[in-house]
Amino acid sequence: MMRWLLLALLPQLSTAVTGQGPRGVHPINERYIAVADSSIDSIIIVDGHSGGAVVGHLVLHDRSEDDNTNSWLNPISLASCDECNHIFLTSNQDLYAIALDRPLADMAESHDFSSLSNAAVEEYWPDNWSEKYKGDGYLRMISIAHDGSSAYVAHAKGGIFSFDPLDPAQSSLAAKHVVHIGDADIGDDINGLHHTRSLKNLVVTRSKYVHILKLVAEDGTNPLDYGEPIAYKLTLNYHCSKLYDGDEMTFMDTAIINEYAFVLGHPKHSDKSEHNGVALYRLTWYDEDEAWKDCTQIAGSGLEGAGWVDGSGEEAKFSSTPHDIAVLPSLDSHTIIVGDVDNHALRYVDVTIPVETHDQTDKVRVSSVAYDEDLYQVLYTNEEPWTTLSLESVMEQDGKSYYHSGPEGLYSMNFDAAQDECGRVGIGRICTLPELRARFARGQYPTIDGDDTTWTTVWSAEPCMGCHLEDPGRCPVQEDGDSSWGENFKMIAIFNPQVGLQNQCVHVDRPVDTMSMCCGLGGPAVLNPTSESNEQDKGNVDSKQAGVISAGGVFSPFFI
Repeated sequence: MMRWLLLALLPQLSTAVTGQGPRGVHPINERYIAVADSSIDSIIIVDGHSGGAVVGHLVLHDRSEDDNTNSWLNPISLASCDECNHIFLTSNQDLYAIALDRPLADMAESHDFSSLSNAAVEEYWPDNWSEKYKGDGYLRMISIAHDGSSAYVAHAKGGIFSFDPLDPAQSSLAAKHVVHIGDADIGDDINGLHHTRSLKNLVVTRSKYVHILKLVAEDGTNPLDYGEPIAYKLTLNYHCSKLYDGDEMTFMDTAIINEYAFVLGHPKHSDKSEHNGVALYRLTWYDEDEAWKDCTQIAGSGLEGAGWVDGSGEEAKFSSTPHDIAVLPSLDSHTIIVGDVDNHALRYVDVTIPVETHDQTDKVRVSSVAYDEDLYQVLYTNEEPWTTLSLESVMEQDGKSYYHSGPEGLYSMNFDAAQDECGRVGIGRICTLPELRARFARGQYPTIDGDDTTWTTVWSAEPCMGCHLEDPGRCPVQEDGDSSWGENFKMIAIFNPQVGLQNQCVHVDRPVDTMSMCCGLGGPAVLNPTSESNEQDKGNVDSKQAGVISAGGVFSPFFI
């Protein structure tokens, strides 16, 4: 099934290393995530409660330059704050300030991102920053405190620069070169940059080290404001390479939750694959030793080829190019978002159990927010996407719907068995992900016990296909290999109206306890419907739909 085609190769070394897709992720709140996607040169707003529905977007380049990808911004990172009237975005070459009519947090509260597409994109390089670092290809990540109290940009060879995100004036005195290479033992090759949730520290990730900079001194001042950086140094390669018999590793980003540091990385070389997928590692802080130790691999392979597999941390697979992670803001769970570049998706890594129990790393669970459904075709070509993105247009095409809830509607089926069942009852086929979103949004779906407290789990027709792109564009249609994968994986859609929709990529041969929801002429249906159950379910539609519309809170999906 065609989802992407490859554009002509462009002579850009940096993109060959980083891949093309969701390079930067910025959680606006526990539901909405802003994503900088280089494969379509856009900022998109993804609804994490609707299985990845795109609810807002901004194309970053002049639309008259659609065919000239050399003129695209090629974004790598983005950030904003609760009261910020700008989104700040980096490419390898420059920093940009994108003026908004109101903060992203306000848009999220009103569930309306329609004005984003009209935002103005302007270069922003404060007067106090040296011009020698501009346009040299080494700008990296950006991090902004959620309250707007500080903001920093990393330069791989220059260090760290500060600016005022609430008042980004060209002449701002808050714009400084606060960390030079060598300060506080921070060397070059800076990759990741993140404020801790407490805003007391700035976490700097290099290829083999993490440096934790103080942002609040004992007297309450910020040492960086006075040119006196103080940092704790964590030697990642020393602690984590032991997992691979001492093989050299490289690391991209770090997020800290309580006393745990979660680090994204993998061995630099693997005998199993040219593009070995990344893994997520956990290190623990010990007060008595005042040190981070005990590197444990909690999700992903690190050695095996890039892939797209969900489930337990042990069986999960990522692509080889993610370099940005973020913590989903929530009071009820601990979830790390991975911008899975070559899979063109967001991955949710739920680490709640090991964080709260200080054990049970085998209870890590990985799922997908699959926002990318032919977005390149939608934005840049005249080709029709294989599915319809618009929720409204899907609803308009629907006909009559049939449902049969109850435990007898639950079967252990692999993908082929589910498809055979749809054909057996004459409905036609398994539903696409946009079709499922439409059914769930209006309350037309089966449940085990007819209420909103249980999960509905169904096979979808959405493929889990990824590839390594060197340039903006879409994946070619080809069989699994070292540069493409996922031919035999499909998404399981998992839904509860109180908490939303999420997906898991599983092998098509794996039996999963699912309900047989089918789509085709006449609308969706469930196997073996009865008139009595149809009427009962139709009566439940209004209450189910109301549950979806008012759904809020933390998304805690059922995992296979």
